[in-house]
Amino acid sequence: MSEHGRRRRHRTVDRVVWILEAAARAPGGVTVAELARAAEAPASSVQDLVNGLVATGFLLEQHRRFRLGPAPHVLNLIAGRVVPRISQTELDELSRVAGTPVLLTVRVGLDAVHLARGGEDEIPRLVPLADEHMARPLLRTAAGRLLLAFTDEVERRGLLDELARHDPEAVAEFRRALPGIRASRISRSEGLADPEVSALAIPVTDGPVVTGALVLTHRRRGRSERLSLDRAAARLLAHIQEGRT
Repeated sequence: MSEHGRRRRHRTVDRVVWILEAAARAPGGVTVAELARAAEAPASSVQDLVNGLVATGFLLEQHRRFRLGPAPHVLNLIAGRVVPRISQTELDELSRVAGTPVLLTVRVGLDAVHLARGGEDEIPRLVPLADEHMARPLLRTAAGRLLLAFTDEVERRGLLDELARHDPEAVAEFRRALPGIRASRISRSEGLADPEVSALAIPVTDGPVVTGALVLTHRRRGRSERLSLDRAAARLLAHIQEGRT
């Protein structure tokens, strides 16, 4: 099987992931009927998947409503520090040092997802993207481009093959930018995801492994924002380095 083939989406896997996310986003849990209606899928098929997820600890059932179970957390514990661990206090301090809002971001499949934010965002519409952990296209965000650049080469090749099916121009542009991102360890987005937003991303590391990204954002008005973000990133990197010594 080709690398391209291995990276194709699978309907059953997509449906399982969707069920888990729906359960995670519903504080009071969701019913099978609600899941089936939202997914436009037969209730019997959804029930079979839910039964398997409950049996393996990925979902918990209470009064016929389903919530996210402990299994995803346990897998993270088994794997070690897969998700960057930066407290809210630390994020707020990083934002203070940088002088800009700071977003902690990870790659989830073909998307970038904000885990948390520090500081007050000057662009209010960006706040729900972080607070509700909404998925963002990898190639349209500074964080996504950085995280993709530092993904294992074989996996990156497969991801780019899949992304090229939907956005070949963005993939071609990213391939051209890839050496520079890896050399500088900085990625930028000048209005790629939002025409009014400039963003710059730097890596979060666990030893030699890039586990996430810190994103600095600024309202986009002209070249001055790029220079402001450069200075903010320099302050942030110096602060992080000082904390390690």
